[in-house]
Order: sequence, then structure tokens, then C-alpha cells
Amino acid sequence: MLSCTRRYWHDNRHVDGYRCPMIQMQRLMLRYPTGKTALSGMTMNIEKGRFAYLTGESGAGKSSLLRCLYGGVRPSSGKLTVQGVDLRSAGQGQVRKLRRDIGIIFQDHRLLFSRTVFENVALPLRVQGWKPDRLVARAEKVLEFVGLKDRLWSFPEALSGGEQQRVAIARAMSTKPALILADEPTGNLDIGTARHVMDYLMELNRQGSTVIMATHDLHLLDTHPGDIFRLHAGALAEELHLVRPGMQVSGSGPHDQHV
Repeated sequence: MLSCTRRYWHDNRHVDGYRCPMIQMQRLMLRYPTGKTALSGMTMNIEKGRFAYLTGESGAGKSSLLRCLYGGVRPSSGKLTVQGVDLRSAGQGQVRKLRRDIGIIFQDHRLLFSRTVFENVALPLRVQGWKPDRLVARAEKVLEFVGLKDRLWSFPEALSGGEQQRVAIARAMSTKPALILADEPTGNLDIGTARHVMDYLMELNRQGSTVIMATHDLHLLDTHPGDIFRLHAGALAEELHLVRPGMQVSGSGPHDQHV
């Protein structure tokens, strides 16, 4: 099994304290029916309220891990707990309930092109049973957050790629989820638009959502810092944790470094 190096680095721009893990995994394995092993004994914790990056080469296991986190696939073995729910043994009802508190952003947006921007953003709210008279106000509020309030009744095909991704962010945040999962959300965007998308995600994190983002664009980490979990061949190769003033670091082990 690949050994993991855990290191810490400092950011003096934020003040934060120690938080309990929202996500816990131990020796997590995922093997697809085709026989491909996507995750091979992964062990890591992600604390509530953190902004965490999943990095690594194509095929390292980033997208597969995200699928496990929202219950899209079941782990083959090991342990995976998200917000107290054991995703290996949870029933479908428990998984559906958990997903209601998770916002998901995909690289290809996955918008419904036959529906208006409003209908796309309101979809998670309808699933949660929001009354119709509250839907427009909530959709307007989250679209205003991403600068697209005037696009409420437009169709996705009339929007640019960056605007479509911002609609996807608005949809993901519409229910005020505790956890946001983003799979390469800036992968198809130019650098300027990508930074704007990152600004929105960072602001959601500041407002209290835990954000886990898979990315291959390491340049974004310079301007938008967070914890880094580098994957390789389905295993955790390195942890680089952002240490903020007042945060206690414990259990770090003899090989940990402060950078």
C-alpha cells in the first residue's frame, strides 16, 4: 500500500479552530464490476467546515471518491462515514436523505437544457418539498449570488460555459447544503472565469459549507488555498493541511512538517 506523507502549512488570513471530521474513511476500497480497482485502501479524514482539494493524475481516483461520498457507488470494502452515515451499510432511504444535504457540481454542468435556469435551480428545492411560492425568491437569491439574477427565465443554451457553471453552483447551493462536492468545476473554463468560480466556492465555504473539490489545476491553489489530498493509483499519497491561527494540530506523527 502506498505510504502517505502528511504536512502542514500556514495561512494567516483566516482564524479557525479544530473541528471534528465530517468525512471519515478507513482502508476504503472500490472495485467496479469490470474488475477495475478505483480506490485501493484509502484512509483519510476531512473536517467539517474545511475547503479540501483532491488532486492527482487522471485515473488517480478523484471522481470515484466523490461518487462514493454522495452515494453514487458503494465501496467494496473498508469504512466510509459521511455526516455520521455509514455508506457501506446505509439503506437507500438513508442515502437519499443524506444527498438532500449535499450539493454536487459537475465539470459538464449537467443542466437540463429543456428547462429554464429557474427550473434547473429550483429542482433540488422541489425534491425537498419547498412550496411553490418560495421557489422563485430562493432561486433569485442564489442566482444573484453568482451574478445571474437577470437570467432567471433564460434557457441554458443561451448561456456561455462559464455562466452555465455558475448556474450549476447556484443549483448546488440552493438548499444550503452542509457539504458541496465539485468534480473539476473549472476544467473547461478559461483562467479568469475559473478564478471567479473559485471565488464563489470559497465564499460558500466561508458561509459554513464544507467544500471538497477535485482538480488538476494546481495554479488555482496559489490564490485559493485549502487542504490538499493528493491521490495516486487509487490511494492517498500525501496530505497538505492548511493550518490557521488558533488551530490545534494533533496526532500528526513523527514525519510531519510545517511549511
